Amino acid sequence: METYVIGDIHGAVRALDQVLERSPFRPGIDRLVQLGDVADGWPDTPACVDRLLGIPNSIWLQGNHDWWAAEWLSTQLPLEYVEQDWYRQGGQATYEAYLQLPSDERYRHFRQFFGEQWPYFEDEANNLYVHAGYDPKRPIALQDPFDLIWTRDLWDGNQAATGYHECFIGHTSTWNYKKVPCQTHNVWNVDQGAAYNGRLSMLNVRTKEFVQSDVVRELYPGVEGR
Repeated sequence: METYVIGDIHGAVRALDQVLERSPFRPGIDRLVQLGDVADGWPDTPACVDRLLGIPNSIWLQGNHDWWAAEWLSTQLPLEYVEQDWYRQGGQATYEAYLQLPSDERYRHFRQFFGEQWPYFEDEANNLYVHAGYDPKRPIALQDPFDLIWTRDLWDGNQAATGYHECFIGHTSTWNYKKVPCQTHNVWNVDQGAAYNGRLSMLNVRTKEFVQSDVVRELYPGVEGR
């Protein structure tokens, strides 16, 4: 069994389909860890969720955009009550996509996917997977889940993931200076800006071989995105 990680998808099912097709990943044999932020930006968040639900042996981490989306899906409140920070930062596409589905289908995605996302994952090789980062001076189990989906201190501070063999993160896009999965110390960043002008990345944890989608904006001509 190999383990693969996919970076921040942000509603781009066309990019997700490309990396799954281009990778030697074997559904049902290999393990897939999605690093969070499936939601928001491009218009296909529901389709992304359905794709991931159909892959056995998958682990889905919660990203900050997934947290926002889950907050709305849990209530399905009308637009005047929607969290405006979420709506302005890509949530509009998710909101509008889910309004095209029946309310019971929205709730199914909340219950089966967003409600099942993990705050972090540790594998048998002592690797850590977390959406944004963590404080390497404290045990991760004692840290605020809010920080795990929001902090950029680990990557921006050029810190090592103390106590782990390697650590895999998303959240902080590298597309404007590094267009492929990149490493600092034992931390690997797999967010290459699929939400913007970059590509979606899928990385083999052991070999570090990776595949990428086309530039996501080119996959959605005429769509504004984030």
